[in-house]
Amino acid sequence: MPRLTTRERRERYEREYSFQKRHGKPFFPNAVFHDTIVSLVVVALIMGMTILWHAQFGGVPGEGTAERIGGLLGPAYEAKADPGVLGYDPRPDWYFFFLFELLRIFKTPELLIVGSIIIPTIWMVLLIGWPFIDRNPDRRLSRRPIALALGVTVPIVLLALTFYGSKAPGAAGAVSNEPGAAAFAAGSCSTCHTLANAGTAGNVGPVLDQAMPDYARVLDLVTNGQGGMPAFKATYSEDEIKCLAGYVATWAGATGTTPGPNAASAKDVYPAACAKAGGLFAGTAASAAGP
Repeated sequence: MPRLTTRERRERYEREYSFQKRHGKPFFPNAVFHDTIVSLVVVALIMGMTILWHAQFGGVPGEGTAERIGGLLGPAYEAKADPGVLGYDPRPDWYFFFLFELLRIFKTPELLIVGSIIIPTIWMVLLIGWPFIDRNPDRRLSRRPIALALGVTVPIVLLALTFYGSKAPGAAGAVSNEPGAAAFAAGSCSTCHTLANAGTAGNVGPVLDQAMPDYARVLDLVTNGQGGMPAFKATYSEDEIKCLAGYVATWAGATGTTPGPNAASAKDVYPAACAKAGGLFAGTAASAAGP
């Protein structure tokens, strides 16, 4: 399309404006009537869903902390949070699933800001600013391929991320009774690392069942930290750090009750250090399997 001069653009606009004044529909009452109808439909839909949600409530539970069940649109309210539950799997509301999946993709500490801030901001700026960037008045889609591609791609990507975020695996399972498992699951380790034996599914640091580090490596990282992992020598005692290092080395990559391949590296320390540490570190297993 040839580039128009300022005068040509003004004359074109005046012809279009004159034509619309003669043949177009006035804002009042036509546009006002249409907007009113759409608004009433939206309000009626919200009210209908509210009535349906309320009509499907179950009876009020006798126990004050219990959940009151609902129907298709969810419960009336969930059970009161129990701070004693170690294996809770927190998940976002459905409209944040796309961001949940982005954080699973950009899971290293260096890339977290990319998935949580930079990419969503770029999407919003493009959607808001595109009408000012693309000033082409042509309404035929075949003549606006870039705008069409942007308008179609962004919703498809958001829907795909929302879908995969809703299907993302949660916690690996219940916390085992092995020494160190409860302390691992209850501490900050569970936020960053996935370890099946501890029932954790963190997505910031490495997946320990895949990395399968030996005792010396874990002991050094927990004590001194590295990269995005902080040092815990001021948080845990020496026996507690040895317990965690021995637990990870023993049960990372484990299959059922069979310890992982690097269990031998911790056999002189684990589970004795856990027994000395006591509390959550001691566990309730009869014994820690190991070579």
